[in-house]
Amino acid sequence: MNHPAQRSNLPWLAAATAILVVVAWHCFTFGMMVLRAPSDNEQILAFVTMTLRTIGEGVLVQGGLAFLIAQWRGERCQEWAYQRPLVLMGVFAGGLLAWNVVVMLLYQVLFQLLGAALISSGIQSVMFVVGLALGVLAVWSSWRLALQICSKDRIAMPPPSGQRARAAGLAAWVQATATIVGVSLLLPLINAHDIYSPVNVLGSWIGALLAGALAFGGAWLGLPRNLPLVHLVRLLAAGALTFLCAYLLVAGVVVVAAILIFGGNIHVAEPVVIAIFAVLVLIPLLGMLGFQWLWTRVFYRKLRRAAAV
Repeated sequence: MNHPAQRSNLPWLAAATAILVVVAWHCFTFGMMVLRAPSDNEQILAFVTMTLRTIGEGVLVQGGLAFLIAQWRGERCQEWAYQRPLVLMGVFAGGLLAWNVVVMLLYQVLFQLLGAALISSGIQSVMFVVGLALGVLAVWSSWRLALQICSKDRIAMPPPSGQRARAAGLAAWVQATATIVGVSLLLPLINAHDIYSPVNVLGSWIGALLAGALAFGGAWLGLPRNLPLVHLVRLLAAGALTFLCAYLLVAGVVVVAAILIFGGNIHVAEPVVIAIFAVLVLIPLLGMLGFQWLWTRVFYRKLRRAAAV
């Protein structure tokens, strides 16, 4: 009879635990802000928008990081199953909560020291980068602590087979997260007063989901069919180059569109302008799909050859 732990999937459990911690923590802090804030509907609406955006970013970043780190540890140290996975997740959640308390206290100290200077766009961008680095450290250290405490519960198991869908999903997460992080980093520098407006939030998430979907398709087409392991270093390298190439292409398309639309030297009919604009929009979309397929094939070439032998 199979042990119940053999049916557990540690990366998915880690991601679910991190997501629950993010939601619970930000709901708690939102309640504290509302209790301390004046009964102003506009201020409460601003708190709601800020909390929803923060929760969305936390779910995407923290949940994906937990999945990524658990998958990496599983492939590196053959840690695929534990006798009491719920105890492991409880320790992991406790570590994440402890880190949240530490980060909150750190922000309070910085607010006391800097005061109104924290409102400036440059400081906000720096704080976002610092917070992102602390988030990575929190997930990695909490997961490692949980594995060490529950080391006696480890069960020796072979790795799960058929990792193509998981690798493609992680490639999609890389591009979606990079898009959300890039927008969150740049918006304070562009327009510090509207970073939490519903239009900006919705637009950034639509772009992130679209980038993730295209990356999933490109990675799925470029990966070997019978992929035994995700090989996260190869996957992240392909994702980084895809992001760089795709958004350089976007920047080039924006420049060309600006020249065509605002140059004023070329007079064309309105249908032609619409057709040109549609083509310019289509190019970066196909670029994300194509670059993901290209770099995935490049970095997984040896694995593809080995599977063909």
